[in-house]
Amino acid sequence: MELRQLRYFKAVADASSFVRGAYYLNVAQPALSRSIAKLEDDVGQALFVRHNKGVSLTDAGERFYERAAAILESVRQLTDEMATEGGDFSGTATLGAPQSIHNKLLLPVMTSFLARYPNCRVDLVQGSSSYLRDKVADGDIDVALISNMPEASGVLTTPLVDESFCLICPKDRLEDFGASVDVPDLIGLPLLLVGYPNSIVDRLQETHPEHASKLIVRSKVNSSALLSDLVERGAGFGIAPSCVMEPHGNSSVGFVPIKGLRTSWTIATHWNRQGFRAICEIQEMLIALCEDLLARGEWPTAESSKSAAG
Repeated sequence: MELRQLRYFKAVADASSFVRGAYYLNVAQPALSRSIAKLEDDVGQALFVRHNKGVSLTDAGERFYERAAAILESVRQLTDEMATEGGDFSGTATLGAPQSIHNKLLLPVMTSFLARYPNCRVDLVQGSSSYLRDKVADGDIDVALISNMPEASGVLTTPLVDESFCLICPKDRLEDFGASVDVPDLIGLPLLLVGYPNSIVDRLQETHPEHASKLIVRSKVNSSALLSDLVERGAGFGIAPSCVMEPHGNSSVGFVPIKGLRTSWTIATHWNRQGFRAICEIQEMLIALCEDLLARGEWPTAESSKSAAG
């Protein structure tokens, strides 16, 4: 039994599909299928049930998954521990973030980190905050930037910033709204919402139930870039955190803070990845970047989470 087989097995189990597993691993599906078949032959039991929607684990597969995941994590920790001895460090870290915060925080930190530590590899994963939090909890992602989410077992969080949701609109309409807008001002506007399938409407139903049902939602999208482009083309008015506007600098689109509608950003880390140099360095760079952006006034709708809590 080889470590490669364990990695292949875990990828198929996580994806619930040989096709998706092969895609994530960047290997040919026939080679992946042969590897899993040999693994099942070696352990003497079927690990997957094949069906028309993909695959699912058998009882034996569930037991095998727990052990395989633990072995792979131990190997990765050992590799990192050995790699961090001495002045520099190497190894691999996996960093995740929703698209909305990529340009504001993730890409600057990623670029600086790779330039500073040429022997360390960083893999990027994009997804919703709930997806990323669960992946951190499972140990598949080391550290992630996520919006305010319920806590998950095995995940440690470090608050970063608290920022306003904004009405994103053509710049020639900014004078219609002034310095900020109230939630009732949104009624009657054709709205485009970022965050599909987890919509800002859910937040509004909690905070402003008397107004949420009156909103006209024309589209929900899972791409902040798409939302900005739709607003630019006149499809409607967007609602999203202001960070989605970075670094577009689009002369035809602007944003206005929405009073009383805010979100927070935190760093989520797997509990047993605390203390590894690459993870610590990424966390410190994220915190330093946030502090710098706030100090220079380059994130005008945001404030430190510590200040917000105070």
